[in-house]
Amino acid sequence: MESSELPHDTSAKGDSPSNTVPYRPSTPVAQIEHNHTLLDRDQDRAAALAKVQSTLLSLGISGWVENNHTRDEVRGPLRKDMDESTERMPLRLWVSAVLGCPVDRVQSWVDTFNKERLCEDDIIGTSVQAYLQAANSEREEALYQPFCAMANRVLEWARDHVPGLPTYPIPDLLFVRNDPVVVDNGREEGDNRDADCKPDIVLISQTTCNDLENRPKYQQAPPRKRHKTTGVDWCDIFSLLELKPFPTSRRAAYLVGLIAAWSSKVRGEEPLPAPSLVASGSRPQRPTPSSLQSPGVPLLSEPGTNSNRLKRKPEPFVTEGANQSRKRPRAKRNYLPEIYESDYFLSEKCSVAKEFEDHMARYALEMLSCTRGTRLFFFQCLVVGDIVEFWYCDASGFVRSYQISWVREFDKFAAILVAIACCDYAHFGLDIPNLSPPAPDLNPSIPPMSLTGYSTTMRHPTLDIDVKVTLGSEVFTQYSLVGRHTCVYDVTTEPPVSPDPLVIKMSLQSVCRTPEQELLALADGFPVSEHLPKAFMWTDRATEWRLAHGVRGLMFLQNDEDETYEERCQRHIVFKKYKPIESVISSSNMDHVFNQLLDCLHELRYEVNMLHRDISLSNLMYEMRGTVVWLILNDFDLATRLDEHGRPLGATGSHRMGTLPFMSVDLIKHPEMLHLLRHDLESAFFVALWCGIRLPSGQKIDAARRDVLLSWEQHGLNAILKAKAQIFANSDSFFQLVPGEIPISPEFCQYEMWFDGFWKVFFDGYQKLADHHRRLAVIQRDLRVKRINENQAEGLIKAANSKFNFETLNDAVTYTKIKAALESCKPDLATYVPGFVSEM
Repeated sequence: MESSELPHDTSAKGDSPSNTVPYRPSTPVAQIEHNHTLLDRDQDRAAALAKVQSTLLSLGISGWVENNHTRDEVRGPLRKDMDESTERMPLRLWVSAVLGCPVDRVQSWVDTFNKERLCEDDIIGTSVQAYLQAANSEREEALYQPFCAMANRVLEWARDHVPGLPTYPIPDLLFVRNDPVVVDNGREEGDNRDADCKPDIVLISQTTCNDLENRPKYQQAPPRKRHKTTGVDWCDIFSLLELKPFPTSRRAAYLVGLIAAWSSKVRGEEPLPAPSLVASGSRPQRPTPSSLQSPGVPLLSEPGTNSNRLKRKPEPFVTEGANQSRKRPRAKRNYLPEIYESDYFLSEKCSVAKEFEDHMARYALEMLSCTRGTRLFFFQCLVVGDIVEFWYCDASGFVRSYQISWVREFDKFAAILVAIACCDYAHFGLDIPNLSPPAPDLNPSIPPMSLTGYSTTMRHPTLDIDVKVTLGSEVFTQYSLVGRHTCVYDVTTEPPVSPDPLVIKMSLQSVCRTPEQELLALADGFPVSEHLPKAFMWTDRATEWRLAHGVRGLMFLQNDEDETYEERCQRHIVFKKYKPIESVISSSNMDHVFNQLLDCLHELRYEVNMLHRDISLSNLMYEMRGTVVWLILNDFDLATRLDEHGRPLGATGSHRMGTLPFMSVDLIKHPEMLHLLRHDLESAFFVALWCGIRLPSGQKIDAARRDVLLSWEQHGLNAILKAKAQIFANSDSFFQLVPGEIPISPEFCQYEMWFDGFWKVFFDGYQKLADHHRRLAVIQRDLRVKRINENQAEGLIKAANSKFNFETLNDAVTYTKIKAALESCKPDLATYVPGFVSEM
């Protein structure tokens, strides 16, 4: 097996990318031999892989839609997360903070590489030459193998020639070609909820490479599909690189300049600046094979270019970006710079560049969501031609480095590769604080597949004793990029604290919000507490670990700027284990379940003075009390206390409130508005409608129902808003929406009258809100035509707003009206579970 390529069956026929023979240097020196001892894989590996096949993950909506999570589906929410939660940072600070490598040490490596003439190494020279040759074509896959050969040779060369270089903590790391292999995320066979992610190059251990062909998924795959199946899991990957070819526009002239710069570097001359872009209207000539010559051979000037260019020496690593602001002015943002600089930016106006960013965001989403709680953060690299940008991602968003040219500043890039190889588990985000591994002598070359077997110690609040909590099987992992990254595992306790099954909820919570356990304690003594989860033990690790103690703190301390990222701490809570409501809800009990939900929301608001603010399918659980399905309203992470005027007490965090497919139309349209009880009630309506379209579980849905559900989560917020707003705007009756826009499942056809009553309440409310907006528009029109002055307009608007009740939309959306509407048109069922809240 090639050390720089994942194993796959090249005998498969068809148009698969694997049929294209990747570049393999013909010279013997290019076949990299790794002299380090390969560590044996644990015998439990196969068992661990098989155990996580039953993992339940969530896309916020519990992943009910059977889809492939392609780029188009997740692009909207990911794009919003990127736009709201992305920072830029000078490369020297990024390397120091993320990789934990001091700047002066990296600079010493740069000086060593330059002094020892690393660029003259045969393998590196052959690989760079092949990379530039491949870059002249449109075959992206031809770039992978030369880049892997170059990067692996840098790590090997540095280990043998750099004095004082510490031993690599993970001794057998390799840059390995992955594309066209789809990374396995541990879900059940046949579950198509995952994205088909195929990172170009992954950083994994040689031990993992040797074990891939022995994995059950590879052996069970048909031979014709093995070229896309190796069983590599997201947990196996330490980091990854995404390679993209040079842009077609102006590629020829720019590539010639790169070849000239590399030739000058190999000859020991100062590198040339990047060539000026060709004049508008002229057509660059395609480089000929003679111009793509060996690095050591002088390159003649391209016809029409100025051979007397000014030479510019690259700035040393320690001063790179020192005088650059993090939010650098971008008045001129060509994709290819006209002059050589030490930092580059991809053009925001270039649609191709946006697609590259989407790829990186999807990889970060999968890595943080499909590693079963084993990753706190993740870093990766985007390479576009010769331009390199490093990405760091955690629960608060992205931090992207300024960009460099790895060809023009090869010594600096090689030093960063060595710094990556010097990272330990903590710098790869694998060192989970406050959790002890099952064995202290775990093989460092084999990242953990899950947190099963890990343990922690918690203090019991009433017994006042320390309790050892040991994690068992994974129950739930939140599928999100920016947020809490919640993981739930079965647990056992020593000594036992309850005869009931228990789970531990581990999450990264905003420090400015009221902790969940305190909110649940406020409901003690009220009837609604019977429908809330029971917490046995909890601990906030704010003093032991928080984002400011790690990479984020180092980044913004060194950057010396007033940063406003959302600070988070680690929180552990041990709950009684409940079951998801979707596993039991049916036509015989759905009205009973939502009757209880409405009662819960009403009493929380008017008795406990609290709003849940995240009503979604995944947050509705149940337990059986006799023969009754007893609803449990779960997950109070986003809940808030209210004052006597219904306004939130204290800070509430910076991220949007709610699960997007179930959020109120009003909140999607105006995310800055105050969250009210009617928004939670509307979310309950959308959850009920979702169940009526999708359930029962385990049955494949038709295309019409699938398309409707996807429209609630697909694309951007504007598309979701349009799809959901049409439900209340384009019809006078709910029955006009069935089956066209709302194709109800045959299982719930008897609920059409029930849905009509539920829908009519919100339809009337939005009609009253539209009337109010029309009155305000008339005032604005009178102001524009100068019928009234600004003071009069302000007074009229203030008077109109004061007369309109926004919480109930002028008494159109209330708990009483919803209950009455549902009671009047409920299905004729044999049994009924009455609500526990009296009409108010």
